Amino acid sequence: MEHIIQVGIGVLIVRGNRVLLGHRVRKGKDTGGIYEPGTWCLPGGKQEYRETILEGAKREVREETGLEVWDLQIFSAVDDIQPDKHFVTVQVIANGHGGEARVMEPDKQDEWRWFSFHDLPEKLYSPSEKFIRAYMRAHL
Repeated sequence: MEHIIQVGIGVLIVRGNRVLLGHRVRKGKDTGGIYEPGTWCLPGGKQEYRETILEGAKREVREETGLEVWDLQIFSAVDDIQPDKHFVTVQVIANGHGGEARVMEPDKQDEWRWFSFHDLPEKLYSPSEKFIRAYMRAHL
């Protein structure tokens, strides 16, 4: 098996003191990312060839939620490692967004919901949890 480090993008969209999270379907197929079905996650995915990080962030949010995002800033980059996968995940904050979140990829997420930073769901997707906790330490 060839070992390749891939680039992932996670996008934190804030509305007031709430963050948008999607519920990953429990029996979703493994698409090659960090596989944690049944958890709540930020919008995001893999960066595509010849795409900038911020272009990828906008595309992933649009594909997964139908939202348009703008005024993006890179927050950090972290390693997300599992026994057979290694991602460098770029954490992006979307300071502006338009539209209403809806399920665009029902084979991946079955719901999008706004959660208070102080009342997050119990089962968070590990890369998303890492990002949310770091954001809270820096901003709340």
